[in-house]
This record gives sequence, structure tokens and C-alpha cells, in this order.
Amino acid sequence: MKTKTKTLFVTISLCLCLLSACVFINQNDTLDGTAWLLTLIDNIPPLSGTRLTVEFSSQLVDGSSGCNSYGGSYDIKGEKIFINQIAMTEMACLDPGVMEQEQTLIKYLQDAQNFALSEGYLLIFRSDGKALTFVPQD
Repeated sequence: MKTKTKTLFVTISLCLCLLSACVFINQNDTLDGTAWLLTLIDNIPPLSGTRLTVEFSSQLVDGSSGCNSYGGSYDIKGEKIFINQIAMTEMACLDPGVMEQEQTLIKYLQDAQNFALSEGYLLIFRSDGKALTFVPQD
């Protein structure tokens, strides 16, 4: 009987430790569970008729690049953000400039260094200080 009690106690203790670790991680991730609409790429609005988005959930990032969908993983350490392993669908978009805009968005995300939440905006900065500006997505 004592062995079963000890085993149960150890199992419950480990589960509580893992749960508390998960809560700690989620508390540090201010982007978890948020969805955003791109309004500016380095102070230039996206092409008319395109909708570029980003969503963050459980260290996964996904969204629309205006033509294709993309997804990857992300990690946050303080104000630092790292977006990794971005994969995309491969549809060809015929409207002028859409594919170039899409490539620019993905390059910015892959080079993401820092982020800031300010007055309802999400800014994601790349290494040269240029930024993507987002508003909350409806």
C-alpha cells in the first residue's frame, strides 16, 4: 500500500510541476492567442485588395500573406521574437505586386528580432529596425 501511495504522490507532484511550468511559459508569451492584420510594411500600406495576417498560438504562428497561407513556430524572450521554419502554400497570384509583397512579408518575419505592443498596435522589427505594423484582427 505504501508503494502505491508513494507512486501516486510522485505522479501527482510531477503533473503539478509540469502544469506550473506550462502556466509560467504562457504568462511570458504576451502574443499567445492573438490575431493581427497588417497595416504597414515599413510605413507603406499593403496593396489594395490584399489581406495579410498573423496569428500566434502555443508557440505556433500562421496567417495569410495576401495570396498564400504560411505557418511556422515562434519563441519569445522578453521583447525578442524569433520566427522559425516558415512553410507556405504555393499558389501563384497573378495580380501585380502581390507575390513581391508576399516575399517581403515572409522575409520580415524570418528576420524578426524584436516586437512591441503599443497603443493597440503590434510592431515586429527586423534587424535593420524596419517594422511590420499590425492592428488586432476582427
